[in-house]
Amino acid sequence: MSVSDNIRKEILAKLQGLSETITDQVGEIAKGNNIFCSQEIINQRLSVCKACPEFIAMTSQCRKCGCFMSAKTRLRTASCPINKWGKFS
Repeated sequence: MSVSDNIRKEILAKLQGLSETITDQVGEIAKGNNIFCSQEIINQRLSVCKACPEFIAMTSQCRKCGCFMSAKTRLRTASCPINKWGKFS
């Protein structure tokens, strides 16, 4: 597989993950559910992310999923792509 094929595959995987996160959130909003975590949970998740080697501090993004973690950590049904933190009920 060529370098450009690998890049394309990686980008498509990130877009799929982002799409799933957005779809989950829209579904929760449609049900009338609160989609946000408490500040305590947000801080805990973001702390885990900041200590992770996959975290890009300059942009606050995850290398694995491409999400902006300052936003993703706020969402109740979001989860870490490498299972460092999960959905919050």
